Amino acid sequence: MPIALGLAACGGREARPQAADMQKAEALRPGDAGLAEKYQRSCLICHGAPASQAPLTAFAPAWEPRLRQGMPALLAHVRDGFQAMPAQGYCNDCSDDELERLIVFMAGAPTGANQ
Repeated sequence: MPIALGLAACGGREARPQAADMQKAEALRPGDAGLAEKYQRSCLICHGAPASQAPLTAFAPAWEPRLRQGMPALLAHVRDGFQAMPAQGYCNDCSDDELERLIVFMAGAPTGANQ
C-alpha cells in the first residue's frame, strides 16, 4: 500500500477551516441586533479567528463533537469557563438564554443570520 493511502486510512485528522470558512465566520452575525452586538464584542474575537483554537463560527466539523455533549454541558462551559475560554465568554451581561442562542448561532449559523 502506498504511504499516502496508509496515512489517509489512519483517520483522526481534524478538519481544518479553509479560507472560505474563515471569511464566513468573520462575516456572519446573528439576525437579532442585540445578540449581534454581544456576539461582535464578546465572541467574534475568538470564534472568528482560527489561531485562537476556539471552534470557528459555522464550521460544523469543530462544533459537532461539542454539540454531542449537549446544551447543558456547553452552557456550563460558557458560564463557568472552560480551558482557555473565560467565564461568560467575555459577555458578562449575557443571560443564560442569550448564551444558549449564541452557542446555537455559532454552531450552525441558523436562518436569520446576516452575511
